[in-house]
Amino acid sequence: MKLDKVRIVLGDTNEQELAYYATICRRICENQSIQVEIKTYHSSNDLLFDLDDKPFLSLVSILIVRPEDGFEVIPTTARKQGYDGLILYLSSSLSHCLQAFDSGAYNYLIKSGDRKSFARFCLVFQKTLTAASQLHRQYIALSCAGEYRQIDIDDIYYFKGATSRMIQVEYKGGSFQFVSTLRTLEERLHDRGFIRVHRSYLVASRAVSLLLPDVLTLSNGQKIPISRNHAELKRELGRWSVQEGAK
Repeated sequence: MKLDKVRIVLGDTNEQELAYYATICRRICENQSIQVEIKTYHSSNDLLFDLDDKPFLSLVSILIVRPEDGFEVIPTTARKQGYDGLILYLSSSLSHCLQAFDSGAYNYLIKSGDRKSFARFCLVFQKTLTAASQLHRQYIALSCAGEYRQIDIDDIYYFKGATSRMIQVEYKGGSFQFVSTLRTLEERLHDRGFIRVHRSYLVASRAVSLLLPDVLTLSNGQKIPISRNHAELKRELGRWSVQEGAK
């Protein structure tokens, strides 16, 4: 599967080197016609603050950090927050190898200014992009007010906008409210078969058993209102072999 878009986070206290590696990543992505969004951090506190934002974290495909000067806590913290993307360590020594292993890092690179180091980074980063294209996230990690859920994506029926920033997910076994937006979830899960059928509902195509002009019936018997054009929605659901009811 070709990777069309990738989101990368880089953390390093050295702003000059941070910009240098961000430029390398951007050029490699552009050479492969991959749309890329890169966010850089020279303060570990700023990155830790953003790691608390689950919608932000869930959209990151590759996390690259220099594990010194406060950034050593970033990989393990990201994992505890539910991050299941790829992690690259870009260190000035081998002192964090065991931590990289424990955090499930994809690779560990020694940072230096010579050509060999540069070539090694380019090679590993290209392999990381390939791995990112094959990454198939099975679970979605959600939390609110100190409560944490890891839900199998295939168990989800739909997401409903409860308020402007609160979402309710209905899944096999229950429901849960968490902080996010339907727009963020739609972008995150569209390639997993989730479709926006109403301004307040994002539905799993696999859970739809019957399509009527103004309502969907799900496999659990629940009915979801439709506000989209019926023909357009029918085409989008067609590849999932959803049965259409009489008009």
